[in-house]
Amino acid sequence: MTDPVKKLWAQRDRVTRAITKDGSFRAAVIHNTTTVQTAQRSHGLDPMAAMVLARTLTGATLMASFLKGEERIVLTLEGDGLVRSVTAEAMQVGEVRGYINLNRNPQPDRATPLGKGLLRVQRILYGEYEPAMGIVELRRGDVTSDLGYYLTQSEQIPSAFVIDVAFDGDAIRQSVGLVVQAMPGARAEDIFRLYDSIDYLDRLTEYADSGYGPNEILHQIMPLEIDIVASSPVDFFCRCSHERFTSALMTLNVEEIMQMKDENQRELVCQYCSKRYELSDEDFDRLINRT
Repeated sequence: MTDPVKKLWAQRDRVTRAITKDGSFRAAVIHNTTTVQTAQRSHGLDPMAAMVLARTLTGATLMASFLKGEERIVLTLEGDGLVRSVTAEAMQVGEVRGYINLNRNPQPDRATPLGKGLLRVQRILYGEYEPAMGIVELRRGDVTSDLGYYLTQSEQIPSAFVIDVAFDGDAIRQSVGLVVQAMPGARAEDIFRLYDSIDYLDRLTEYADSGYGPNEILHQIMPLEIDIVASSPVDFFCRCSHERFTSALMTLNVEEIMQMKDENQRELVCQYCSKRYELSDEDFDRLINRT
């Protein structure tokens, strides 16, 4: 690689996976500041909404990092607090996207953004006819605790998440996340000892502020010796396109398409990335005259 290409590669968001040398735990750290900044800008989010979406994008990407290729994780959290729902979809190859919806009439006494509700996790895996689905009630409604609770309770994988998002005014400044999971055979006393050490970690964004990447952060924070397994780039990326939207409109009947044209409903907006597409007269003619 040329020096400019190397520099650009080094600056990209990354997720790094590791396993302890004794095989008792696996862990992943992500530094995804650019990804969550892009999400905040794309959706025009205030700090609270940006925080919730950033945590969800981070958690989904960490979970997807343990999958294969284009296998993906879809997280959906629904609550009765300030946030009605938040969704993130992440692939192991490093693509992640998501969106958030706010409540018009939130419950006034909720201590966390989501309040009470449900967490749904879908795994779309190779060779599986249908996605693997799991649902639990929200433990706290702050995303981070809810993800650890889901993996521990629903999938019987003792897990701890730490997701740290720092702001400069209203804008996200840094985002770093960690997940640690116990492997089969891990001793209970070792699990408690490791997770206790995680509870007393400094803020992860401070490591990023000091110039540490995911590899270095893992070596700094893990109390056990580790081997780095893989490190890959991460981007906020949506596969939406004009063609995908017009293909989806094929599911509507001709009368509905004609009504859209008569009412000049030409703009299509992707909920995942807020990108806008305009339907032309030629698009309408093709949809109406399809065989």
